[in-house]
Amino acid sequence: MSNFLFQQDTTRQDSVQEEYVPSKTPTYRPSYRFGDPFSNRVSRSPLLLKDPSNLDFRVEYDTGGVSYSVYENLSEVNFRPATSMTFDEFDRYTTNQINRQFWQEASAGLDGESAVSGRRLIPKLYISPAFDRIFGGDYIDIQPTGFANLDFGGLWQFVDNPQVPQNRRRNGGFNFNMQLSTNVVGKIGEKLAVTFNFDNNNTFDFQNNMKIEYTGFDEDIIKKIEVGNVSMSVQNSLMTGAQSLFGIKTQLQFGKLFVTGIASRSQGRSEVISVGGGQGVTNSTSNRGGQRDAADNINIPASGYDENKHFFLSQFFRDNYEQWHRNLPVIISGLDIQRVDVYTMNRQNDTETTRNFVGLMDLAEGDPKNVFQQNNPFIDLSGRLEADNGTNTLFQNVRGGTLDPANLKTDLEGRDLQDGTDFVIVNSARKLDPSEYVVNKKLGYISLLRRLQNDEVLAVAYSYSLNGQIFKVGELIEDYPGRPGDQVIILKMLRPNRIATNLPTWDLMMKNIYNLRTTQIQQEGFSLRIHYKDDRTGQDNPSIHEGRITKDVPLLQLMGLDSLNRNGDRQRDGNFDFVDGVTIDTRNGNILFPVLEPFGSNMERFFDPQTEAELINRYVYDTLYRTTRINAEQVSAQNKYVILGSSQGTVSNIIPLNGFNISQGSVIVMAGGTILTEGLHYDVDYNLGQVRIRDDAILNSGQQITVSYEKADLFNFQTRWLTGAHFDYRVNENFNIGATILNLNERQGGITRFAIGDEPTRNTKYGMNINWQEESQLITKIVDALPLISTKEPSNISFSGEIAQLVPGTSNIVQGTGTSYIDDFE
Repeated sequence: MSNFLFQQDTTRQDSVQEEYVPSKTPTYRPSYRFGDPFSNRVSRSPLLLKDPSNLDFRVEYDTGGVSYSVYENLSEVNFRPATSMTFDEFDRYTTNQINRQFWQEASAGLDGESAVSGRRLIPKLYISPAFDRIFGGDYIDIQPTGFANLDFGGLWQFVDNPQVPQNRRRNGGFNFNMQLSTNVVGKIGEKLAVTFNFDNNNTFDFQNNMKIEYTGFDEDIIKKIEVGNVSMSVQNSLMTGAQSLFGIKTQLQFGKLFVTGIASRSQGRSEVISVGGGQGVTNSTSNRGGQRDAADNINIPASGYDENKHFFLSQFFRDNYEQWHRNLPVIISGLDIQRVDVYTMNRQNDTETTRNFVGLMDLAEGDPKNVFQQNNPFIDLSGRLEADNGTNTLFQNVRGGTLDPANLKTDLEGRDLQDGTDFVIVNSARKLDPSEYVVNKKLGYISLLRRLQNDEVLAVAYSYSLNGQIFKVGELIEDYPGRPGDQVIILKMLRPNRIATNLPTWDLMMKNIYNLRTTQIQQEGFSLRIHYKDDRTGQDNPSIHEGRITKDVPLLQLMGLDSLNRNGDRQRDGNFDFVDGVTIDTRNGNILFPVLEPFGSNMERFFDPQTEAELINRYVYDTLYRTTRINAEQVSAQNKYVILGSSQGTVSNIIPLNGFNISQGSVIVMAGGTILTEGLHYDVDYNLGQVRIRDDAILNSGQQITVSYEKADLFNFQTRWLTGAHFDYRVNENFNIGATILNLNERQGGITRFAIGDEPTRNTKYGMNINWQEESQLITKIVDALPLISTKEPSNISFSGEIAQLVPGTSNIVQGTGTSYIDDFE
């Protein structure tokens, strides 16, 4: 034995000095295992031979000695001496084997897949059998899925400048960025389930859902208890329930009586859109149970431009926008956008078109006034103005460096480029489908069909020809076919994830497009005009009565919307120039101004700054284009312009909904008072916020189509509580009686004086419904008795009745009377 150990652990002293002698036979002598197979295990190397397949490994329980015997046999021959183990030793061994096998299977299941593949990572935990009676099982099952990305780095700089104090020459710090997306499903037995999902990139809290659900068996009184994000549906069509609720909901059964009760806080707002009779689309808010009548009048304030949907592809196209409109109705640009790839945040969990990208603000910008980092040597201008990757050196310098997201961020920040301003790196971004946007190939801008959220990044790559010369901006798909998926692609950033009005990207968002909330507009019966609300006269005037150039000149003409007659000749006729694709988008219902800032710099050029400075302060609405839309709306002294008119648009099969985050199942479509069926008569795209009518007969019938839906209430300063109950007594499978009562209470703490239209309400709705249906063999016999008709199909008789009433009220009680205030005077 000692000789064996010596040969295995010690190297001969003169082995290095010996000359190597080739041999045809192997000199390696493998060691042999001694002892039992548990304490002296052989190497797991795949290069070493394993035990033969006919080796029989048996473990037998010795009842006499309370131990286990281990045998290794080749057929009937004992290959190795038998060994024994105590009960505790064998129990530890089997436990370790089970744990090792579990983690090996879990690890093998994740090879080549993402962390959200749904593999079981945590085994079931079995608890006391006493839990079985309450929760329908004696186990706890927790299944987490999701991913966590952590970017951690540091950046330190030393500036050897003698003008800087010694203690301030060295600066820097750590960079930390984390993205967490998780979904946890936990169950206790078969009855209790807890569902939780969280993403720190979500803008609003309502996007993170949490729900506790207790589901009873068929014989239990308690059918279901839900805590968290719940919904309340009502069978009475005269009453509407709610979808976006956070609270507690319970469903009980007492014999033939089914009771559903709810106490929750409302997180959504109900709206109604009416379309029909060849009229336009109008929407009205009905969170208090009311609804405005549909109308086709156009009434849009100057501050109501269609924000976060229309973007120039480059500052070069914006600078030439007005010049290319100089010969209306023809666009003279020599521009042809050939291809555009659009990327934005992946909020739909899309895995087919995802890609990591870096969006660069100064990419392809050549005019110094449009370059945010003018003095940065990393962005050296070439002197050209056309949008192209070679217009400045930013594209070449970034592409020539590292394309790893973590290292690229550190590299760019080392070049004095700021994250969130000069560049944005987005992981797993989604490439938009061409059906989600429209490209204006002659003017160089895109129009999204969905409004971007405040924290969404928009970046593009495109190619175009200008006067026969080809240009490219960013990287298209054919530019990175062999690049690893975890590396970034280089794109032109049109919108960062943080809105800043002092950045050049603020000017890329177009503020001269207004949506009429109707589609398929017809020229027949369409009229448009622009008025100014004069506080001194109290009237709306189509022109202003001051100014050397502007006096009594129609505002429509000053805005560039009246330079043609009805025949298209360059002769003003006092009417709106209806030129599809130039001044109006008939398909999507947009008004397109041929000037960039119609109520700002466009109006300012008509006044003399030396003699008419006071008129500039009064009539130039420059705040609209220098600050956000919300802030500009507060400047009531300048927000005096309004777009008025009327339209007759045909009812398109696509009905856009006003808002995003439409609650699932909240869309109800009615045609002439008849409730339509989703999937049969219409489809709903909850991501884009659109309803598509599938049955053309409904559109051609001329009936009014009403779409009611519920969307997330983003900026709600009133707390709304919804409580109520629904009773359903099922006499038999063909006859049931229902009753519903709901109470909506709004409160706004700390405020006792409310303006008209903002009063908190306290409404109560109640109703009853009866439904009965029965098969009738008598009707079948009567129909069969008619001449030329033969039938044996069963006939049905059905009856339904509904009644409902709204009892309005207010929670704003001032001396026993609900009070609203028109205005406050000092």
